[in-house]
Amino acid sequence: MTVFALQAVQSRRIGLVLCLCAGLLTQAGCVTNGSGVGTGSHAAMMTDGGQAIDTGWPFWPRRMRVHPLSQFVTDRATGKLLIEARIEFSDGDGHTCKAFGQIVIALHDADRSQFTAQEIAKWPEDLTDLDLNEVYFDDVTGTYLFRLEIQDITLPPESELRVIFHSADGMRLRAEYVIP
Repeated sequence: MTVFALQAVQSRRIGLVLCLCAGLLTQAGCVTNGSGVGTGSHAAMMTDGGQAIDTGWPFWPRRMRVHPLSQFVTDRATGKLLIEARIEFSDGDGHTCKAFGQIVIALHDADRSQFTAQEIAKWPEDLTDLDLNEVYFDDVTGTYLFRLEIQDITLPPESELRVIFHSADGMRLRAEYVIP
């Protein structure tokens, strides 16, 4: 075959791949009906009362954990103490997934003999903001990384992170983790 014939074959293959991709996107239903949350025809839908109803999307987070990589660190630029909280979500099949909803991370005293219901600090984040969701998500670990500033806080000898996640589909998840 000549160089021109090879280029023509390659151009046809690229065109075929693009057509297939366009067809798959159309079949996947990559549009919402205006009241949907997220994308796809199986996303959670919000009712007029603001309540979420599940329309069958199988990949909503069903479990959450504070990943063991969560730790205290010192910011190199400022020298301030931070908590690097890594939060991992998984779907009903146990596969790591992204999340869409509201998350609140709170710091508590982990010493049960000194335990009080009062929080030492709290950091709410809105993972329905797609730009923020993208900023916090770490592709390498499959977790959300929150670098939480500790300002004017006296840390207890044992610190515990407590996380509550309110998913847009109505699910509420909780996790706790004592930071080493």
